Amino acid sequence: MHKIWEEDMNVISHKKYVSKVAKNILKAGILLGLTMTSVAANAVDFGGKQITMIVPYKEGGGSTIHARVYAPMLEKFLPGNPKIIIRNIKGGGSVKGINYFHENAKPDGMMFASTGTGTMFQYLLQDASVKYPLTKFIPFLTSPFGLVVYGRKDIGLTGDAKADIAKLKSMTATYGGANATSSDLPALFSLDLLGIKLNTVFGLSNGGARTAFERGEIQLNYDNAASWDKKVKPLIEKGLAVPLFTFGFEDDNGKIVRDPKMPNIPTFFEVYESIHGKKLSGVQLEVWRALFGIRVMGSKMFQLPPGTPDDIVNAYRNAMKNVLNSTDFQDKKVQKVVGAYPQKLGKASEKILIQAVGMEQNTVKWLKGWLKDTHDVN
Repeated sequence: MHKIWEEDMNVISHKKYVSKVAKNILKAGILLGLTMTSVAANAVDFGGKQITMIVPYKEGGGSTIHARVYAPMLEKFLPGNPKIIIRNIKGGGSVKGINYFHENAKPDGMMFASTGTGTMFQYLLQDASVKYPLTKFIPFLTSPFGLVVYGRKDIGLTGDAKADIAKLKSMTATYGGANATSSDLPALFSLDLLGIKLNTVFGLSNGGARTAFERGEIQLNYDNAASWDKKVKPLIEKGLAVPLFTFGFEDDNGKIVRDPKMPNIPTFFEVYESIHGKKLSGVQLEVWRALFGIRVMGSKMFQLPPGTPDDIVNAYRNAMKNVLNSTDFQDKKVQKVVGAYPQKLGKASEKILIQAVGMEQNTVKWLKGWLKDTHDVN
């Protein structure tokens, strides 16, 4: 009798155990379901929303054209297909617009910025008006653009780089541009490294400087590759201009090679070595590489604000990856804007940003000293 009772109790106990396990499984299933529902609810989805892209330059400029090319493609591949509105905020060489972005953008993916060379130069040179922490921004696209420096043929330039530099060193050529701390800085610094002394005329836009060059009012000028086909190449074909050098392009191994848009023109490094018989080195190389990173490799970037969660960052980066793989990206109108340059995504974009503006303080101090001595800029 005792044994039967003991077996009955074991059965009851086993049933309770099974019931308890079943309840725990059910509870776990409910919790898992709730968790999965929560994850689904928190998945990145911009459906029905309007995203603002800050372009810190005036309408119609290169940055706006670049933004307008990418915006409709990005709309197609961001989750939920949101509408992207471009807002131009000009002023201070992009500082006003990027300050606004820093002060107003929340880490929710609803606002991103198109930064340009001015954004980096003013940050690097520690302009007092800069309020944005540029190195904390999160880039999801970088568009490189090449740079070419050229002179007027009628001052005796022949196309032989070594002879042309010697000719320019024997005179004081006039150069026109915006100012010494703007996008002109890499060209000005490079010309100085070649031993060319300049009579500078500042206060000119890129287009204004090119017009002055055509009229013969200035003898040296620079342009980015976006202007090569329609603006610069025709001047060369007419016999008015002679290219001196490009800044080249950095390949995947970190080596500067010839510009893919202008492969027949020697790079600055090639010209420098032919003139000086040695490679650029020391602090001058550090400065030049940083300016190259800003003006060429990091020419235009799309960036999210600091603190943006990984899922939102990845949504943007994946969307941009899909853009670059799409048939829309291969459209001739798009390719005219983007040019022959491989677009950089994700970690590659981050690397370009840090290399461009992560200059050590002693090097920044040296550059400021050069600006003071050469162009009387404090």
